[in-house]
Amino acid sequence: MNNMTHTARRKFLFGLAKTGALLPFASQMLGQKAHAAGGAKRVLFMYYPNGVVPHAWRPQQDNGSISTSSELSFGLGPLTPWHNKMIVLKNLNLDVGPGAGAHYNDMRGILTGNNQIDFNGASIDHLIAEQLGNEGVLSLGVRTGPKQDIMISKPRGYDSKSRPIPNNNPRDVANKLALRIGPSEGISDSKKAMYEAILSDFNGLSDATLTNARQSKIDFHTNALIRLRDQAGTQVGECGFSPDALADPYAQSNNALSQSEWQMFPHLARAQVDNIVGAFACGLHKVATLQLSKGDENGNLVNYSFDECWQMAQDALAQGVKPGPNQQPVSAMTRWYNEHASHSASHNPGAVPHVAQVRWYHSLLAYTLEQLQNKGMLDDTLVVLFSEVGEGAKHGGAAGSVTLAGGASGEVQMGRVIYCGDGNNNGNRVWGTHQLFGDIARLAGANNIGGPWSGGVV
Repeated sequence: MNNMTHTARRKFLFGLAKTGALLPFASQMLGQKAHAAGGAKRVLFMYYPNGVVPHAWRPQQDNGSISTSSELSFGLGPLTPWHNKMIVLKNLNLDVGPGAGAHYNDMRGILTGNNQIDFNGASIDHLIAEQLGNEGVLSLGVRTGPKQDIMISKPRGYDSKSRPIPNNNPRDVANKLALRIGPSEGISDSKKAMYEAILSDFNGLSDATLTNARQSKIDFHTNALIRLRDQAGTQVGECGFSPDALADPYAQSNNALSQSEWQMFPHLARAQVDNIVGAFACGLHKVATLQLSKGDENGNLVNYSFDECWQMAQDALAQGVKPGPNQQPVSAMTRWYNEHASHSASHNPGAVPHVAQVRWYHSLLAYTLEQLQNKGMLDDTLVVLFSEVGEGAKHGGAAGSVTLAGGASGEVQMGRVIYCGDGNNNGNRVWGTHQLFGDIARLAGANNIGGPWSGGVV
């Protein structure tokens, strides 16, 4: 391999890529094991509170491919660069069990399919993790508060209203994950050079004019080889587990926080995403759940006037975002007032603060996709972003705002909108989370998980 010319090596690797033989070859040559296909290797469930303003979130089309010619909607706008790596489930019904429309019932039910699940039952994240290995679910949060009856993730052996609280402290998470990465013996410089040589050739191939099918196969191989290179000599710092990660001393506070303490929220959220991506990259977990605050929260832990979201609110005003399709634009807002608390904003007829909050959460999803891409994991990681209710002002789950992003090694078509219902409570239902989460489990290789998880959406 080392004695080949660049051109010969390139032709040799291209031939292996076309036949699907590159990774077995690389595995034998480097003494590593790699997979470039076969579904999703990792799953991340990301929750945000209090639903959406549907007309500012829904894409215009009901079904079909997502275009890059304009933003999907104001709420979905940050994901436009990732249009071919996502599926928008338009008006997906949120299956939560009895008492739907009450925030706490919905939060308990959104990942269990029934908010009254029994002691021995588990949420979908844990059901998937049980079949994928011994790592379990990495359950993290950002200012979820201390109430155990509103945590979205439920392992077996817990009452449905007494669930464990996810770790809300990014620094503590980083330190605990780092302890699980022991000193690495590394790999030889010659093997590292082989990795780089292979990657260099694939970078060149990716610039060539190829059919979509051939290019996709090369992309999958490339991403797998990136992971081989990164994991071969893993050190703590390479996983992103910094001992200087942000800590949050107010995570469990029940008292109203100051403006500077509210400003921490976006930084805490990205720090937890970094922890999850690091855990995925280093093979510590295959399933993670990130709970971002909670429904029915009136501002004591999170006020969304932090700089990033406040700017998005100004953008909404500048673009003439309205409370409803046929209403007049709203007037200017007062910063640091209760209208920027998520639950209050979701019921505010002005709508702009809540629209801005939803846009910010989708910008966090875009950040997550970028980090996964940087680690070569995007095309075989599924990320699902969801809330516990559909339309925030009306409650209920008929206008569910759910986005599936990433990929499953080519086993599901991304870059499209799927019509799932008319968005009206007690209206027309086509698909729900019982079916979608069943699909996610299947794509992750967790079959026959039982319960209501039937599949069929994607």
